[in-house]
Amino acid sequence: MLVNQPQQLNNTSLGEMNLAHNQIRLFPDEQVLREGSTVMFCCIFPTETHITSLFFGKTLYEVINISPRVKAIRVENINATNSFGVIFYHDRNSEAAHNFVTFPPEKPFDFRCETEDMRLVYCSWKIQRAPNLTGDRRRKYTLLISDSKAVGCDVENTDHPSCGFDVIQQQITYNTTLLVTNSLGQASETYIFNITDRVFPVPEHLEVTAGVFDSLVILQLDGCFKGLLLICQIELEPGGIKQDLDKNGSDSMQYYAFKLQHLKPSTQYSIRGRCAVQGNDSGRWTTQRLFITEPLVTIDLWRQIRDHPNRTITLLWKTVSSDSELYIEAYNVCVSYRNTERNVCMTITQTQVELTRDLNMSDITVRAVIQSGLSEPAHITIPSAYIMPREKRIMGNEKGFQLTWTRDSTTTCDYIVEWCKLGVALPCNLQWRKVPANQSSLNLNAGYFKAGVLYEFEIYGCSADGHRRHEKQIGYFKEQKPTQRPTLDSSPNITWSSVNLKWSFNEKDPSHTGFITRYVIMVQDDSEAASNLSYFIQSVDDPCSKSWMVSGLEEDRSYTFQLAACTSAGCGPETTAVFRTRKNFYLLMVKVLVPLVVLVGCCVCLWSYRNLIRGFPEEAFGFLHVKALDLDEDLYEASEKIHTLMIEDCKWCDVEILDVRPITTEKPWLTGAEDQSCSFITPEVTPPSCHLTTDLTNFTYVSCVQQDLPSEELQTEATKQESEISGFSSDYVTSVGT
Repeated sequence: MLVNQPQQLNNTSLGEMNLAHNQIRLFPDEQVLREGSTVMFCCIFPTETHITSLFFGKTLYEVINISPRVKAIRVENINATNSFGVIFYHDRNSEAAHNFVTFPPEKPFDFRCETEDMRLVYCSWKIQRAPNLTGDRRRKYTLLISDSKAVGCDVENTDHPSCGFDVIQQQITYNTTLLVTNSLGQASETYIFNITDRVFPVPEHLEVTAGVFDSLVILQLDGCFKGLLLICQIELEPGGIKQDLDKNGSDSMQYYAFKLQHLKPSTQYSIRGRCAVQGNDSGRWTTQRLFITEPLVTIDLWRQIRDHPNRTITLLWKTVSSDSELYIEAYNVCVSYRNTERNVCMTITQTQVELTRDLNMSDITVRAVIQSGLSEPAHITIPSAYIMPREKRIMGNEKGFQLTWTRDSTTTCDYIVEWCKLGVALPCNLQWRKVPANQSSLNLNAGYFKAGVLYEFEIYGCSADGHRRHEKQIGYFKEQKPTQRPTLDSSPNITWSSVNLKWSFNEKDPSHTGFITRYVIMVQDDSEAASNLSYFIQSVDDPCSKSWMVSGLEEDRSYTFQLAACTSAGCGPETTAVFRTRKNFYLLMVKVLVPLVVLVGCCVCLWSYRNLIRGFPEEAFGFLHVKALDLDEDLYEASEKIHTLMIEDCKWCDVEILDVRPITTEKPWLTGAEDQSCSFITPEVTPPSCHLTTDLTNFTYVSCVQQDLPSEELQTEATKQESEISGFSSDYVTSVGT
C-alpha cells in the first residue's frame, strides 16, 4: 500500500475489525501497481497468530508493527513485473497476495497507415517499451477514424503492432487516431493521409513453371486497383536479374506473367516479386520461392534408310541429360506425312524403332517422357528420294581417321557423318556426329576403331528437304594381312609348256582385314633334276583378275603352285595345288614324220632312177664277195663294219656319185660268184653323163655303174637280186635324196 494514502490505512483498520476468526489478510492483492512507486504491504492476522517475517517476492523485508494485529513492510521504487506478477506472503507455506507492477502507456511513434488491396487499411506503429502484462491487464489499442466508428485493435505481436479497418467507399482522405490505454493511463497519436498515396500492392500468390533453359513466373494480384497503373517486378537469384511489367489495375484478379530465359538446366534458383502503384514506393517482397530448372534431355536423332530386302527406316537416337539420376520412362515418336494432316504417334521404351518406309513420310519427332512431362523435341526430315554417291577409299593412322569431303552448296544447316563396322555378323553399332555447315572435315579419335576392321563413312548434307547423301567413304584404321585363302580351280588349262591358273576370291568381301591389292603366285619345280632354288614368283596386280597364264615350263614335269591374296600389310595364307605339264606330242610326231617324209622322197627319187642303179649293187659290194643269196647277211656285216648309226642318232652326210662310162670289158659286176678280182676302181674315167648328189643315212654305199652283160643274164641276175632284196628285212632305213 502507498504510504501517502491514509485512506487505505483506514480501510486496513476496518479490515482488521472484519477479520474472521483465525483468518489472515494481505493487502494489496490483485492490484496493478505503478512502476517506481513506494508501496506499503500490510498483513492483518488474528490475535493468537504470531507474524515474525514478511516477504515480497523472494526478499525478506523488515517488519513494521502497525498495531498488535497489523504488520507491514515498505518496498521502495518497485520494479515492473512480468506477466505473472509478484507475491507478498509471511510464510512460504501460507497464502500470498498476488500483484502486478507496470507502467502507463507511452505515445506510439512512427504511426502510419497503408493498404495492399484497396479493401483493407492497415495501420502500424512502433512502441518504445513493450508492455509487460497480458490478458485483461494488457494495453488496449483503439483506432479512431473520422466519419466512422472506432475500431478496437487486438494486438498480439507487440514487436510489429498493427491494426486495420475497411476502406470507406469514395473516401480519399483519412484522419486516424491511435489511442493506447491501460489501468494507469492513456496515450494517442494522429495520422492524416491520402489513401491513393498509401497503396502498396503485394502479390497474393507466386507460381513458377520451370523449364530447361527458361521458366514462367506468374504473379497473382487481387484487389480493387481500378484507375491505378500498377508496376510489378520479379527478382531472380543467383544473378540478381530483375524484370518489370506494368498493367492498368482492375477490380478483379490480375495476373502478371514473366518469362525467365537463359537459365541453366538442373539448377536451383529463387524468385520473389513485388508491385507498386506508379509514383509510389513498391510494396513488400513476396516470400522467396525456390525452384529447380528441368534437366536437359537432349535427343540426338538419326535414321538409316534401307531399300533391301524391304523398304524400311530405322530410327536411332542417343539421350544426353544434365541430371545423371534422371529416369526416362519412355519415348514419344510421332510421324507426319506430306500433303496430309495425318499424324501417327507411338510410345516405345527402346532407343530405336524400325518403321516401314512410306514415300509420303515427311517429319519424325521424338520426345523423352520424364517425370515432369516431355523433353524438348528432336526433329528429322525424311527425303522423298536420294542418290547413291560414289565410293571413296581412305586410310586411317595412329590418331584415327581424318575425314574430309567436298563442300555442298545446298547444305544449309549441318552435316551428319555416320560410321559403322562392315563385315560383322551382328548389326553394326551405328555412330554419328554432327558437323557445322561451314566445316568440311572431321577428326575421329582412334579409340573408336579397331585394326583390321572395315569401316563405312557416309556424309549427309542437311537442307530444308532433309538430309541427303553427299559422300561415301570406306577405310581401315590399320590394315592387316588377309586371313582368307583364294580357291584354286582344280582343272586348269594345262599344256606341255604352260598352266592357265584360275581361282575364285571375293576381293570386295567387307570381312577382309585390308584392301586386297594383288595376288602372288609362286611356282616350284618338283622334278628331281630341279635345284632347290628353281622357283619363280609372279605378281597379279589387278585384284579383280582371277586367272593367270604361267608359261615357260618344261614338258611332262610336276609343278607346285602357291596362290595368296595380299594387302598393303602383306600376303595372307597360301592355297597350294600341284599340276603336271603334258608331253610334247607335236615334237614327237615331227621326229617320226620327218624321216618318213625323207624316206618317201628318196623312194620317189630312186624309182625315177631305177634303171640307172640296177647294176650298182654288184659293182659296189663286189669287194665284199657277197653272194646274191647272202645279201641280207652281207649287208648286215657291212653295216657293222662301218658302224652305222641308229635312226634316232643319225647324222647326215653328202656323197657325190659320178656317172662314168667304163669299158665294157673292164666293168666289174656284183654277182653271186665269188670272184676275188672284183673291184670298184675302173682304169679310165670318162666325163660323167649325169651328176647325182645322194644323201645317205645309215646306209651302205652302192654304185650307179652299170656293167655290160647280156640282157638275159642281166635280167636273170637282176631278177634274182630283186627277189632276194624284196625279202630283205633290216633295222636300217635308207633314204636317198637327189
